[in-house]
Amino acid sequence: MNAVWAVVTLGVIVMSLFAFFKSLWNHRGKGISILVPFRCNDLYSPRLRNWEWLKRYWEAQLPGAEVIMGEDPATDKPFSKSVAVNNAARKARGDIFVIVDADGYMDIKAVLHCADEIRRAEKRGKKLWFVPYRQFYRLTEAASKKLISTNPAKPFKFGEPLEPEHILGDTDPKVGHWYGAMIQIMSRNAFELVGGWDERFRGWGGEDGAAMRAMDTLYGLHKTLPGQVLHVWHPQIGPKGSAEVVSWKERMWEGQAEPNTNDTLIGQYWGADRRPERMRKLVDEGHSHSPIGEGVAWKRQTSA
Repeated sequence: MNAVWAVVTLGVIVMSLFAFFKSLWNHRGKGISILVPFRCNDLYSPRLRNWEWLKRYWEAQLPGAEVIMGEDPATDKPFSKSVAVNNAARKARGDIFVIVDADGYMDIKAVLHCADEIRRAEKRGKKLWFVPYRQFYRLTEAASKKLISTNPAKPFKFGEPLEPEHILGDTDPKVGHWYGAMIQIMSRNAFELVGGWDERFRGWGGEDGAAMRAMDTLYGLHKTLPGQVLHVWHPQIGPKGSAEVVSWKERMWEGQAEPNTNDTLIGQYWGADRRPERMRKLVDEGHSHSPIGEGVAWKRQTSA
């Protein structure tokens, strides 16, 4: 009889431990809002295929987080990543914002580390946010297919640094974080204090670097992590049409008539870097051009 009770007791303990660890897992990422600016009307596009897999990746790895696709309702104009970021932020409920491209792939451990560090900093009255990598690599088409053919809960593991056979192009991997490309992680408080992203940016390029410099100037300097972020392959668009790789100087998005349309505005943000009054004026000018931007600005004014 004692042996039976021992087995029953052991079974209860095992089940309790299983339920406990399952509860911990289900709360993994709680309070994190993953904001993904995205538009793709082509149902057969690799971009849509990538996003569908990456959405499942975020959901599987961070079941306690919310994944929000930000939209730009102005379908008659070139896509504005800034509009879509602000759109997603207005829907978000978390205290940590992970702003990540729909083709951006990163180790979840880095995201959780940033969220923990930001929360600890805020409890101490410190200001901290991240561009959470120091190497930016573009995956080849073959490497990307290898990744998204695996289970998002147990994805294919690339080496760090990324193996040469998986790297597309010859761009210096150490410069992407200079421009805040692909992924930025901050608190909701930081995002609202700055006032969101400038929605005057339309077409490819510049908005993430501008947002980074605004955050650095109006909130506090960002930190980086020693790891990598990976860009999942899709064809790029340039003045001559679609290609495997298009120079950043010529890159465009659908509906964009010519490249470099944001150059003047980018220059203004560079000129306002580390100049708070000038940056504040520049960011607020951006809000005056958009109802969505005004909504974010209103949160900034009432929560600062």
